[in-house]
Amino acid sequence: MSDTRKISPEEQRRLLASLRSKIAEVSDEQVHEGRPRHLASKLTQTELDKSQIRNLENLAYTTDKISDITDLLKKLIGRDTRGKRWAKDGIGQEVIGALEGLRGEADKIAENQLDADLPRRVHLELCREFVKHLAAEFIYQKRGE
Repeated sequence: MSDTRKISPEEQRRLLASLRSKIAEVSDEQVHEGRPRHLASKLTQTELDKSQIRNLENLAYTTDKISDITDLLKKLIGRDTRGKRWAKDGIGQEVIGALEGLRGEADKIAENQLDADLPRRVHLELCREFVKHLAAEFIYQKRGE
């Protein structure tokens, strides 16, 4: 990717849109493999409620930086002094690990493209999809309790 360059925002949007089907495939694979379901199941064993999961989901969809998502999780883990929410059994760290693990998939999707920022943007989209699935599973499982 030594030939990468900075392209206009409009070109970035078009390029990202052209990769939506690949992003959707990876998102569907995550659901099929059950990673969001597994993590949601562990989250239901904590004292987290729906609003706290929605807060994470809202941030994921409003930020342009993956680090904002992971920083929020780190802050929530740090504030959980009783270890009954995000710090319980390392669940917050597992979610961070899952989000960071999507970087490899993003790099595969964005390889051989001319936009230097595309891997980051694809990674952000994959993180948004993951958090969306995580939130849906959490709410579904929490309701079943």
